[in-house]
Amino acid sequence: MSEQALFRLLDKCDIYFEDSLISKEYIVKKYADFLASSFSGEDHTVSVALHTGSICFDIVSFIIAAIGCLSMGGSYSDEAIETIEKGDIVLYGEHKQERYIWAGFVDKDYKPTLIYSETSDNRYYAVLEQPTKAGRTYAPRTKWHLITPYNGNSQTTDGRGLRKRDSSRNDFISYVLDTSPEAVSSITDFSTVVVTERSTFERISKGVRIVYNEGKSIGLLDIVTASYYTSSGEEYQYGTNPAKSDPVLKITGKVATARDLVLDKRGNKTIGFIVIGSDHISNARTELPDLLDRKSLRFSHLVAGIDSDSTEGIIETHKNTAVFACTKEFLLQNSLPPQIKNVLTAELDRQVEHIINNNVATVIIDGGCSRDDFWNVKTALDIIRKSDWNAESKDTFLITAYSLLNLFTTATFPMQALERAIENGELAAGICSPHARISKLWDLADDAGTIAEQCAYITNILERLYQEAFSVCHKYDALKQRMLTSAERNIVVVVPKAYYINILLADGAFNLKNVTFSTTNRFDNSEQYDEVIVTGNYYSKRFNPFKCRAAADITVLLYECELREFEREKRRSDNFEHKLNTKLGIVKDHTFDYVEDSVEDTVISKDMNSFFDLDQYIHGISSIDLKTLTEKASGFADSIPTTEVYAVGRFVNGEQIFFSKYYNAVVFNTGKGTVTEIDVKNLAVGDMLVFVKRDDYTRNMVDYIYENLQSLGRFSKEVSVASEKAWYWKEALREYKNNHNLSYSDVAKQLQKLGSSLREATIRQWLIRESHTVGPREKKTLEQIADLIQDEFLLTDIHGYFESFRIVRHKRKEILDLIGRSITDNLNGHKPPKGSILEMVHSNVENLSETLELESVAILENSVLVPINVINKPFAE
Repeated sequence: MSEQALFRLLDKCDIYFEDSLISKEYIVKKYADFLASSFSGEDHTVSVALHTGSICFDIVSFIIAAIGCLSMGGSYSDEAIETIEKGDIVLYGEHKQERYIWAGFVDKDYKPTLIYSETSDNRYYAVLEQPTKAGRTYAPRTKWHLITPYNGNSQTTDGRGLRKRDSSRNDFISYVLDTSPEAVSSITDFSTVVVTERSTFERISKGVRIVYNEGKSIGLLDIVTASYYTSSGEEYQYGTNPAKSDPVLKITGKVATARDLVLDKRGNKTIGFIVIGSDHISNARTELPDLLDRKSLRFSHLVAGIDSDSTEGIIETHKNTAVFACTKEFLLQNSLPPQIKNVLTAELDRQVEHIINNNVATVIIDGGCSRDDFWNVKTALDIIRKSDWNAESKDTFLITAYSLLNLFTTATFPMQALERAIENGELAAGICSPHARISKLWDLADDAGTIAEQCAYITNILERLYQEAFSVCHKYDALKQRMLTSAERNIVVVVPKAYYINILLADGAFNLKNVTFSTTNRFDNSEQYDEVIVTGNYYSKRFNPFKCRAAADITVLLYECELREFEREKRRSDNFEHKLNTKLGIVKDHTFDYVEDSVEDTVISKDMNSFFDLDQYIHGISSIDLKTLTEKASGFADSIPTTEVYAVGRFVNGEQIFFSKYYNAVVFNTGKGTVTEIDVKNLAVGDMLVFVKRDDYTRNMVDYIYENLQSLGRFSKEVSVASEKAWYWKEALREYKNNHNLSYSDVAKQLQKLGSSLREATIRQWLIRESHTVGPREKKTLEQIADLIQDEFLLTDIHGYFESFRIVRHKRKEILDLIGRSITDNLNGHKPPKGSILEMVHSNVENLSETLELESVAILENSVLVPINVINKPFAE
């Protein structure tokens, strides 16, 4: 089968997603051709795609990966036949696949033959037996491609066969690859491992429809088999797979799991590795190089938005990386107006327009922190950094002064508003008064010895800046003016910290329907706006004003002191885009107009390098001391029930937290007023975490409110019964484990004997007390558990138990929404209706919850054991 058929795929077929035709767009075809080229050569390729942000590119990635594996061939080769041993059960049949016992080969006279070579082959027929039918079937060589290994659990060969295969698959593959339907195998020998969000693949696999050959249509899962693999190795199958064959598309949410799948020698040969999404790429910087360089793969491919920073280092270090990048220059040459107008193509066109018309404008604001004040404070701080002053006092002074300088530079509100909000308890715990921090600096300066003069100099400047900004904030005035002149525009305002949003939303001038607020760490690049307003010179892995394409107009509000660093970052961004355009062949290296640094720029650059060392030092002393903290944690663990700590965090109030691996943090989005449960690995600095204020309670707020509503009888009978069932299956499995003195690994092995793919880590995740698992996602898994433990309640009501999991998950989602409403109502002084469930949730949130802003979080390289009663809740050092 020719791989060149991939290049003709979008010409021969129409790709629909959720009823929107997407394959007629020129830029989508360009991307399909780019990815198809990965299959066209014999050498290993590494490629990176930086697209507009449209889901169209993810869809094409899956389709090309699927058809690409099919184009490599199926299990009809002599080599595949050689792997079948006498007595194995196989599937055979052109239409209705029946089970047979493999009995070897015979020659043309129906005599047994064992000798085989490429030059002399006396094997004419494969022999297939069905003892219950007392018959033999002789399959000629021309039909060997219809013989496939059977990997299911059935040992019968009664001739009833499997569910009739949909002939449209063979018809489609033969049409696309220009071969006969008879030559299409039901088994494919090759697979591609794809790292992406599970929800992304589920949406795409359900929404894709391919129309071919004058109106015929087929879905993605009708063409290839697919499975999702959890980090613990649990496999969830999508669609049907009657032959129990190895999936063609292997989906997982972690690069580490993808590596295991790539290295696994069982089943299909893995020819491709794809990572979709900026977060997946940036979270696996240490694991990616090995997979990108693995020569056994035909291709390794990374997919992210053009606004992503995650691939920059990879493109720099892998010089031969092929690049598809939707830069302004590339789109000017390779994009056209929508050929077919629908929701997705309109979104794609808007994204293209945002990139082509992208304009990053700076508004230099008079007043505020001057360049001289900024430079002088940082220079003096660097002198203190290099001094031999008492380490603890020095570090406290540096952190406090540095944070105040950042506050006076980035604040979008008068200090008076901040002081009032702190005094009234309107902000998350731990936000300290600037006035109190300045007093602390004066106290430290009095005992600073030889550098007391430097300390006093810094504190004096900071106190003056505080007084000047007490009742007047120039960024606040500028931002407010933009709100007045942009009343009809859809705007997002980006700020550095979550509590900035609380202060701004308390002011009616900013609490507007057309205005959204976001921190840099929680900026959603998939949203589209008329304008993005950034209130200072700051960046994160989720947001960079020079790469942001959520709007064509990016406005950055800057004081004079921020301008130099901003301009340097702009030059760096321009340089990288030039490198992309060079790789794309759009420009040549010498065409880029490099601006020579002036003498002043050179001096400033030297100072900024010194300031970078200062920044790194302060970041280091502000970060979590993992060694000290984990040693302290391990010391707690004597003779007390323990659990493994996966990550540690610190809040702005100085409290710290041990996170267990399977904990889901309840996070409040200040800008949207919503609450979500987030995996610890996905937490970001600036997240607002909601906790229950009870010393003996280590579960999250959702668990607490759910149990309260249940105990008070506020659930319907259906939900109450479902809750009991969602509790019971785990308790029954846990009891089975304990009664038989089994380890988690033992339970996993016993389930594997029943056809399960579960691993030890999954069983552990289910059964540990702090687990949030409601129930297995696959009914088949629950059947295997019931079969293992022989529990009469489970065995007689598999469907009822499985349905209960859906009901409980839905109710937990409702509680999350109610918590978000309650926090928002609390901030706005609104009261819920009397007697409503919302009133009960509101009461819990108001009286029993605390919201803390995450200042830093770190994943541990090696887990440590701590007492179970100190995990997943804040504690003071």
